[in-house]
Amino acid sequence: MINNKPTICYFGAYNSELARNEVYLRGLRQNNVEVIECSDSSSGIAKYFKLFAKHWKIRKKYDVMIVGYAGHFLVPFAKLISSKPIVFNAMTSLYEASIVSRGKHASYSPFAWRIWLIDWLAFRLSDLVLVETSKQKDYLVKKFKIKEKKFARLYTGANDAIFYPEARPERIGKFTVLFRGRLLPEAGVRHILKTAKILKDEDIKFLILGFGLLEEEIQKQIKDLGLGNVELISRRLTIDELREKMLSADIGIGQIESHERLKRTVPYKAFEYLAIKLPYINGNGDGIKELLRDRENCLLVNLADPEDLAEKIIELKNNPELGKKIADNGYKLYQEKLTPAVLGNELLSLCLQLIKK
Repeated sequence: MINNKPTICYFGAYNSELARNEVYLRGLRQNNVEVIECSDSSSGIAKYFKLFAKHWKIRKKYDVMIVGYAGHFLVPFAKLISSKPIVFNAMTSLYEASIVSRGKHASYSPFAWRIWLIDWLAFRLSDLVLVETSKQKDYLVKKFKIKEKKFARLYTGANDAIFYPEARPERIGKFTVLFRGRLLPEAGVRHILKTAKILKDEDIKFLILGFGLLEEEIQKQIKDLGLGNVELISRRLTIDELREKMLSADIGIGQIESHERLKRTVPYKAFEYLAIKLPYINGNGDGIKELLRDRENCLLVNLADPEDLAEKIIELKNNPELGKKIADNGYKLYQEKLTPAVLGNELLSLCLQLIKK
C-alpha cells in the first residue's frame, strides 16, 4: 500500500479540537498524508461496537494507526482489532494527570493502582508512544518499567489557523497580564493572585481565563484579597473571543507553582503565546527549559514566588524592548519547530521509521 507516504488511521474517542490532536491532524495533512479518521465518542460500551464497525470498513486501507489523545483506555482495543503498527499519542500518563496533578487520590490507593495498570497496558501494547518532553519520557520509563525506545518526544505546538500574530491596536486600557488554562494545582494561580495584590497600586490588570478543580478556591481568594485589578472569566470562550482576549494582553503567564509536574511539562498555553508573539513568563522548571531559554524567548521566575513574578512583570512593563525581543524570538522558535507542518513532518518520519522496522 505504501508509495511515498503511508496512509494513517487516526483512531479513538478523541476530541479533534484539543491541540494535541488538532495540531497533528492538521500537520499530517499539510504534509500531504492521507488521514482516515475513525472516531466515536458514544458513552459506555456502545463506543467499542461503533468503533469496531467503522474500523472494519477501513481495516485494509491504512498503514499505521495513531490512537488519539487521550486514548489510554482504547489502546488495548486498538491492538485487538488492528494488525498495523500502533502509535499512541499519550502526551502524559493517566496516573500523572489523575494522581500527581490533581492529587485527589493517594499514590498507593486502589484507584491509583488501577490507573497505573491502564497506563502500563497502553504503553506496553503500543509500538510507539508520543510524549510531551524528554523529561516526561524519562519519568514514564522509570515509573512503568517500559523500554526507552518505546517513547518519542513530540511537542504539542499550536494551530496556526487560530493562533497567529496580529497588529495590536494602540494601548488604551491598562497593561494586561494574562493567564489562560485549567485552574489546577501546578498552574500556581494562587501565586498570581498574590502578585496582583503586590501590584494593586500599579496600572496593571490581571486577566484569568480558566476553570477547573480550583475554581471556587480562586474565586474566594479574589474576594478575600479584595483584588479589583483581577478579572476571572470561567466560562468557555469561542475561538474568536479567546483570540480577542489573548491579543489584548501584554504578557502571558504559564505554570509557576512549585509542583512535581513542572519537572516534566511544557504547558500548552506556552505554544499559543509563542504563536501570537506574546512575551511569555513561566516558572523555572526543568520541562520548560528543554524548549525555552531565559531572557532569550521567555522570562523564567522562581517557583511559587509572587514577589519575583511581580518584579518580572514590572521589568517587562518598563522595558518594552526586552518584551519585544522575547516575543520575536519566541515566534521565531515557533515557526522553526512548533507549527503543525513541522510537527506533522516529524510525526510522519516517526511513522515511516516504525513501518521500516
